[in-house]
Parts: sequence; C-alpha cells; structure tokens
Amino acid sequence: MTDDPGIRLIRTTVLFAIFVSSVIPVNAASPPLKKGSFTATFKKYSPFSDTESLSKRMRISMERGADNDHHYNIERESFEVYMPESYDPNTSFGLLVWISPSPDGNIKHCQGSKELMDKHKLIWIGANNSGNQEDVNKRRIPLALDAAYNMQKLYNIDRDRVYVAGLSGGGRVASITAFHHSDVYDGGIFIIGANCWVKMAVPGQDGFWNAGCTKPRQGFLVRAKKFGRYVLLTGDTDGNRLQMHTY
Repeated sequence: MTDDPGIRLIRTTVLFAIFVSSVIPVNAASPPLKKGSFTATFKKYSPFSDTESLSKRMRISMERGADNDHHYNIERESFEVYMPESYDPNTSFGLLVWISPSPDGNIKHCQGSKELMDKHKLIWIGANNSGNQEDVNKRRIPLALDAAYNMQKLYNIDRDRVYVAGLSGGGRVASITAFHHSDVYDGGIFIIGANCWVKMAVPGQDGFWNAGCTKPRQGFLVRAKKFGRYVLLTGDTDGNRLQMHTY
C-alpha cells in the first residue's frame, strides 16, 4: 500500500534532520568555553552603539564616525573577561560590564572582584582603551554596549542580571549609560564617581554641581525606577563623597 504523501513528507523531514545533526555539532556556533581571565574580541556592534542611535537616545550632537557610523572598528577592539570556573552553559549567569578609569578593563585592578564574581555567578567584561582619557560618547559608552550585546549572544546570560559598573571617571560614565540604556542594563554600581542630569546645590555651600549629562528620556527613567537596582559607593577619603551622598 502506498504511503500517504503527508506521511512521506514528515518521514523525509525527520531523516534530513537526523542527518544534519549527525554532521554538524549542536553547539558549533558557540565559542570555545574558556574559564578564568582572558582577552576577547568581537565582530558585531550593539544595535545601540552607532552614532545615530546614541545621538537620538542620549539627546546629544555627534558627528558620524568614519567606520560604519562608529568611531572605532569593533574587530580591532579587545575586551578583558573573567569567567568563573563554575560557569556552565546550562546555567544562566549574570553579567557585569566594567567601565575602567584606566586603559585596560582587567578585573585584576579591582581587589576582591574575582571572589564576588564567583560567589554571585557573574561574568566580568571590560573594554580596553576605554579609560578616562577616551571620549565618553565616541568610545566608552558604545564599547560597553558592544560588550553587553556580544556576551549575551555568546553565553547563557540572565537577562535580569546585566549590570554596568565603574570606578571614579568610569563610575561617572557608568551612571550615564545605566539610565539612558535602562533597557540594556538592569542596574549599576557607581564607585567614587557618579553624574546626574540636573544642576544641584552643594549642601552648606553657595556653589552648584553642574549637570553631568543630558536627561534620559522619560520611558527609560520609568523603567530604571521600576526595574533597576543601583549602588552609589563612596568612602571616607573620597573627594566625591559629598556629591555622592547628595545624589
């Protein structure tokens, strides 16, 4: 008796799928699973890191970049990663995107951070050549966005645990992008440095702190208030202590 044509189609499809799976590894597109500290490179930009997207999102004026509307070539950039030994592709980990005040984004500059990453199942990534000497809008913010985007494509990242953090000048930059891109980051840690979008009076003095960035669009502020978690960290000898407390 001749098979029904529908049955033959299903049988052919199943046999083809079995054949393909036998010659192509299931995770062929996944990167080699490295543990510990290593340097990573990427080929793709975040959809939010081009000059036009940044200009519209952050309400700033930016000239177009020379390379694909960016002021850098993503394939020539490098990022420092720390992957806890306990990372398993079958378990989602959080992601901490670090904006460093120094020329490299290595976790070694933050004492005790490896232990925190291990304990809380967090992966660290920080762009190189993204320190205080670099342009905030042309490199520091977009490179952080590229880091967040690519790591989520390559690893099992918990979408509710993507954070941006930084120290000193890096903390200020982190505080800017955290609120302008609250749909990318679920929170932020701003260490001895943070910026605000309003002019604020200095307590007990006649002076003011000028606004350190443009005001985020209302929708992103609402999202940050509803879903975001933020830490402003200071210390006894921090020159920004009063400002951090006032914020």
